[in-house]
Amino acid sequence: MWNTVDEFVKNGRTTPQFHGKVCMNGWFWSFVFHTKDTDSTEKLDYFSAFSMVLFSFYSACIRLLGSQMSLPSIAVSLLCMGFLIYHLSYLSLVRFDYGYNMKANIFVGALNVITWLVWCGLKRRTLPYVWKCALTVTLVSVSILLETADFPPIAWTLDAHALWHLSTSPLPLLWYR
Repeated sequence: MWNTVDEFVKNGRTTPQFHGKVCMNGWFWSFVFHTKDTDSTEKLDYFSAFSMVLFSFYSACIRLLGSQMSLPSIAVSLLCMGFLIYHLSYLSLVRFDYGYNMKANIFVGALNVITWLVWCGLKRRTLPYVWKCALTVTLVSVSILLETADFPPIAWTLDAHALWHLSTSPLPLLWYR
């Protein structure tokens, strides 16, 4: 991660920080919700989790398109923002539908995986670290099986969701190395 920051600084560009802040917000609300389960903390957890999935997809698209200021990039930005507003509005104002929310996350997550793997395929010869990106994306995809599984908690403690959190926690170490 710091090599990326150094590269931005060396080229006289500002360092993008929004992705980290979206993720910190998402994990913060996940922690709060799993500590104190209320209607508001549940919504903030779900909304923040979706924003993380959608922002990762957006980041992959911008990476694939190669420029934040091109017409296709601006179109992707507007589509993602529009879908985020629609999704959050539907869950807030129409009906808080767990099934719809899960389907939306899986749909955007699948687009995310495909986009990152396409980018990895295109960059595999020029960027030596791309295999780490492909492996991380693949492992996240496999871990989703835990999130979608529904089985009784092991020893009345570890359910599928807890095991999903456990399985994904080391992945940023691979992603940012």
